[in-house]
Amino acid sequence: MSLILTFVLVLGPLIFFHELGHFLVTKAVGVKVHEFALGIGPALFKRRWGETVYSLRILPLGGFNRVAGLDEPDDPEDEVSETDDRSFLNRPLWQRVAMIAAGPAMNFLLAILLLSGYFAFVVIPPTVQGVVPNSPAHQGGLLPGDVILQVDGTEITSITELNQVVRSKEGVPLDLLIERQGQRQTLQVTPQRDPGDDVVRLGISVWEKPRLGLWDSVRVGTLRTWQMTRDLVMALVGMITGRVEAELSGPIGIVQVVGQSAQMGGAYVLFLTAVLSINLGLFNLLPIPVLDGGWITLFIWEALRGKPIPAEHKGTAQMIGLVLLLALVLFATAQDLRRLF
Repeated sequence: MSLILTFVLVLGPLIFFHELGHFLVTKAVGVKVHEFALGIGPALFKRRWGETVYSLRILPLGGFNRVAGLDEPDDPEDEVSETDDRSFLNRPLWQRVAMIAAGPAMNFLLAILLLSGYFAFVVIPPTVQGVVPNSPAHQGGLLPGDVILQVDGTEITSITELNQVVRSKEGVPLDLLIERQGQRQTLQVTPQRDPGDDVVRLGISVWEKPRLGLWDSVRVGTLRTWQMTRDLVMALVGMITGRVEAELSGPIGIVQVVGQSAQMGGAYVLFLTAVLSINLGLFNLLPIPVLDGGWITLFIWEALRGKPIPAEHKGTAQMIGLVLLLALVLFATAQDLRRLF
């Protein structure tokens, strides 16, 4: 149950921000929104404010906007005519592109906000990332994930402090107070000189994350969002061109990762939510009909042609897009199952 709740708490904000982006820009340019819904399936709650119905659906695994010109309203009296300026289809190209692109854009913005909060408020003490085989740390029983709290009674708050203590204690057994899965214990480790670089080491890789100031947090959060987006685009191009083996995660893989992050703590869930938000924004920009990127591609193609694409051609493109999307989901699910078993 806790895994399902965590999954919903991670997925819910991603979908809400995505649909909120569409909604805000659609309202801003003067197009009528019949309904703004969070979730799918039967409605648990519905209320009309002004001309828009706001609803909460029973399954928190999606969301949608019903927009005049694209979707039918519940009440036929709410429909706008084909010539009405408040119809989506009668807006200029740049407005239609802005309304569609606003969803993915909000996912990137959410990632920046989450990562900024992560760097501003989350502090991770010196934590073991990896242990070198047959090293003093390996012989002493250190494991990845161990948080180093003290060395011989001296509190350790940074990697620098840890290195200063270790490098002055060659051959001297050290009592390390660690925290492992919420439990504290003491391990004895004897630092040895590494003949490769003549430095006294325990044989571990350690990471930490200090708290940053507000401005630095926003700057680093924005930079990390850009870097992860760039890396994902490069990986996607590599998979399409065959230079990189195709590795995708479907619903099963996402649930697994969310569960693993939940076990590691709230900070990891926060970071993962930001990563998933970037993935969702980028995925929706793929030029596949039925996705946001597919709509944008169709609008631009219409502008280049100088006339609308026939409705039957749009329908065919959307059907092809739906098949491609289904094939992607099936391929990703197959990879999830292969990794699982």
